[in-house]
Amino acid sequence: MSISNEALFSLIRSNPLKTGCIVLSALSAVGIYLAQGRIDDAALMLQQKTADGRRLEDNVRNAAQLAEQLDTLTVATEKINGRLVSASQLATNLQYFYRLETDAGVEMIDLRQTTSSGAGKGGKAASSAVGFAVSVKGDYESVLGWLRRLEKGRHFCRVLSATVTGTAPDRAGPITINVALELFGQP
Repeated sequence: MSISNEALFSLIRSNPLKTGCIVLSALSAVGIYLAQGRIDDAALMLQQKTADGRRLEDNVRNAAQLAEQLDTLTVATEKINGRLVSASQLATNLQYFYRLETDAGVEMIDLRQTTSSGAGKGGKAASSAVGFAVSVKGDYESVLGWLRRLEKGRHFCRVLSATVTGTAPDRAGPITINVALELFGQP
């Protein structure tokens, strides 16, 4: 059943209100369909903008203490750097152990600086370790005091191994301790 153009136009002219409603409904349906995609995009954009806003708000709130935190970290870094040794300063490194010997009242039998370590990934290291082999002799209390001074000393120390010989059951006789240790330093 085909309808001619003249019949269609006469039908439209005879029912203008119905025709207008049909055209308006069709245009509204197309508009709603197209707007639905925009609403989803707008909702996604709103979520992104909200997340960005919250992140910026957090940054502004956290930035209030940045100056104090930077000062604290700078002071801490200076303190840490002051406690690091350098493998190239052999005399200074050995002098540290001689001071410990004098303070603890032990006798230094052997003191050698061994190899340094610390090359990280790619050959770059944030810190290195300077190795030492140390042997001291003294009574039990003196040797224990030497170890405590080493542990709480000016430089960061890690004892790798220790061998004690000559211990007496009553702690009265002299003992010898051989220690392999590392002092942490700058690369």
